[in-house]
Amino acid sequence: MTVFGPSLARLALADASDFLELQVARAAWAEIFAEDSRQYEALYERIVSAGQTMLDQASSEAVASSFSPFSPGTAEVFLCAVADTGYLRAIGSKVEIEGALAKHNTAILSLIRNMIDVAEERQDLAQTADALISLYFHHTHFGATADMLHADVARLIPDALIAFPDHSFSFALFLLARSVDAARQIGRVLAFHVVTRGDTTNAACSEIAKGTLGLRSRPNETLCTLGPAIMGALATAVRDNRPEMRDGLVAAFVLMPLDCNPRGREEEIARYENDLLSLRSRLSSFEKQLKSPMPVTAQDTPLVLDIARAEETLEEVTADFQKWMHERRDLAVRQISAQPVKCATLKAMQSALAPLKSVELDRLLAEAEAARST
Repeated sequence: MTVFGPSLARLALADASDFLELQVARAAWAEIFAEDSRQYEALYERIVSAGQTMLDQASSEAVASSFSPFSPGTAEVFLCAVADTGYLRAIGSKVEIEGALAKHNTAILSLIRNMIDVAEERQDLAQTADALISLYFHHTHFGATADMLHADVARLIPDALIAFPDHSFSFALFLLARSVDAARQIGRVLAFHVVTRGDTTNAACSEIAKGTLGLRSRPNETLCTLGPAIMGALATAVRDNRPEMRDGLVAAFVLMPLDCNPRGREEEIARYENDLLSLRSRLSSFEKQLKSPMPVTAQDTPLVLDIARAEETLEEVTADFQKWMHERRDLAVRQISAQPVKCATLKAMQSALAPLKSVELDRLLAEAEAARST
């Protein structure tokens, strides 16, 4: 039995969503790598083998015993566990595992491409493709090698997002946003969802909308800078091909990320209650992982701050909905007026939509201009 045998045996009985079991495996791997960093190479041999198993391809004899073509579930759980940094605790471990990724880069990219090619019949491969792409986020350091690896995987990411349209990829957009042709490729993904599918609620659409114009979410400086190019191109595509989606476009990519969508009180209360339920569930899993008698603090995880903000917002919505609506509208207007790149994004959309007009978009820009002059 290899050094990975016990952890793989446990993972064979686990589910990909079993956070605690994944953490147990990562802790075991941390001990293995602390004793022998050469095992990073062995880990990547198993990553390739797991991907081949998911695609029903033959694994190399050296690692064939790790995964069986008849148990793809084990391979999927392993890939979910390995797409992380929890076991990279030693000094210099990122550089060493980056070397292993670089050595197996061609094989990993080939697996992702093969999964994209069969996606029409194999939507079950979405989680696996996501895990393989995430390796390029978790297992890269800084410098020329990382830049090369990011550029390589970025070429496949638009196809992956389109091939698996209903899957929420963890780090695909983060990696894509840093590619040379980022604005055009992100625009291609958006055009697929909005123009081809008529869908503005997709997870990728929401992530890009928040990244370019987000009011309260953690900022994504790269997406924000690309905002005018991305949203201008999308607005042009909507004007030319789906003019009936004009209002939906503005609602999803302007009003929603700026947190000033004119929804009703009960709908907003339900939305924040659902958000809180999800955040508290994630925090509960984290507390079980820590197994600490002390309360989890914001130093342990940003989830604590997210929950506090959501609770505060829910109280405000419940106490005085009209006041809350006015305050967040005022905040959005002031932010647009104070941040040239966000104002430029809105103006790019307004210009690209012409001669179509959006009352909401025009009003926001007019209010921002008035706020700037005063």
